[in-house]
Amino acid sequence: MCRANGPACLKTIASFAALSLSAFCAMMLAASAIAVNAPNDPHYAAIGSWGQEFADQWAVQQQSVYAAIAPEQGSQSIVVAVIDTGIDYSHEDLAAEKIWRNPQERKNGRDDDGNGFVDDLIGWNFVNHNNNPWDLSGHGTHIAGIIGACTNNGIGIAGINQQVQIMPLKVANFAGQAKSANVAAAIRYAVDHGARLINLSLGGELITELEIVAAQYAQERDVLIVVAAGNKGIAANQHGYADLPGVLVVGASDLAGQRAGFSNFGTDVALLAPGIDVLSLRAKDTDFIALSDPLDYPPESAVVGEHGRYYRASGTSFSTAVATGVASRVLSHRPRLTSATLREVLTQSAVDIAPPGVDQRSGYGQLNYISALTTKDDQFIHARLYKAELALESARLWIDLTGTAHAAQFAGARIELRAAPDSVPVSAPRSKKEQRRFEREARKAQKQRQRDGEPEPLSPYAWQVLSEIDMPHENAKLGRYSIDLLTELAGGSNSWQLRLVVNNKAGASREAHMSLGLPQPESASREAAENE
Repeated sequence: MCRANGPACLKTIASFAALSLSAFCAMMLAASAIAVNAPNDPHYAAIGSWGQEFADQWAVQQQSVYAAIAPEQGSQSIVVAVIDTGIDYSHEDLAAEKIWRNPQERKNGRDDDGNGFVDDLIGWNFVNHNNNPWDLSGHGTHIAGIIGACTNNGIGIAGINQQVQIMPLKVANFAGQAKSANVAAAIRYAVDHGARLINLSLGGELITELEIVAAQYAQERDVLIVVAAGNKGIAANQHGYADLPGVLVVGASDLAGQRAGFSNFGTDVALLAPGIDVLSLRAKDTDFIALSDPLDYPPESAVVGEHGRYYRASGTSFSTAVATGVASRVLSHRPRLTSATLREVLTQSAVDIAPPGVDQRSGYGQLNYISALTTKDDQFIHARLYKAELALESARLWIDLTGTAHAAQFAGARIELRAAPDSVPVSAPRSKKEQRRFEREARKAQKQRQRDGEPEPLSPYAWQVLSEIDMPHENAKLGRYSIDLLTELAGGSNSWQLRLVVNNKAGASREAHMSLGLPQPESASREAAENE
């Protein structure tokens, strides 16, 4: 991560991925894309423009925004602030009407609206402190194109939302470095000038108090910030912006609909969106992947099209742009949604993917535009398991489990446990005589249970209830459980799976999963290593 300016230095999130898929997957993606409402932009229907086996704009197609099942575009125009490296506002596929205009400012060398920015006609350049947010890197232009490139104009690509205005706020320089003070100022500018959504596809190891307060400012004024989870394959809360209050954290999914290997994970991740080989606009003479000097990237190999005005890239930056575009399109249909409710709609309508339930790899699942249009805003169910911490009390080890069990019509919840697959200790082989005695005792115990009306003991691999929860909890302790109890219920295993099940009064439920395990003693670990 960039450290040139210490903790105030950030870096744009982008990566290059070489990808090969089966022809079957490619055909399925292509077939699902060509629909009655398909736009006439050439790359929307094209396959193989850079030798790939899937549709050029598979990410947009996967969201079905132009499929036959999708309704017509909503009528409400939505202002989206792109806090990034600026934009190439001369691009032929990003028309002038797509760029936000400050209605209270004139080009006259004066601060007409008294906001402290002179002639901020279309946004602001916080790097050079002027009114020209021109993109020298290309990253911001790529983000803007995914969200709102011109559609049905017979050239290039189709943007996700035709009813969008992009507010370009440049905070990152040519190398993708940005100062935290500029990011915070840009968030405030976006909020104060009518943005409903903020796309923040930046990352860094630390966030500052300025940025936290700015995010709170946005949250209090009903503006949703959509942020990238990051591309290091680590916990997203180590990345920075995932910890900002009220934000929607987006990870990347691949063409198979699963989490991309580079995408950060963790309890902060709300959902996934397409993030592999996402095609969008190229700012003039830029090649932002090359700026990070990847070993496996030939210069300009991500440039697409005869005139080099388009570009493909992989990363959670572009997943975030897809999510922002979809969120803006949902708002254009449902403009009365608050930012908090919009966030709920997007997460609750996400399609669950492996592993099942809400989890640390994929959050609530894969972004789904069609479902988001119809998801009700009064039937939310939240189930998250955030952390499990060891506690020592009365010479016994306990696990304190923290999570969220909440619903708009909460009816109850429960914590369940089972042994992790193949983790129950296997007893030593018995002799024939011992085996016969064991079977006799087992039959005798079974008959006694039947006489007493007791149920058969559950397999340690079956879900068993640890506790019932009768009150909703929001990021709070759900329960304390003794290690001895967990081990006993799991048949002697010290590797467990936990499940939180939350129910609402309408009979619907949602699950969250977590895997836990005690570390092996050092001697056991050494013996296992020697036996490999």
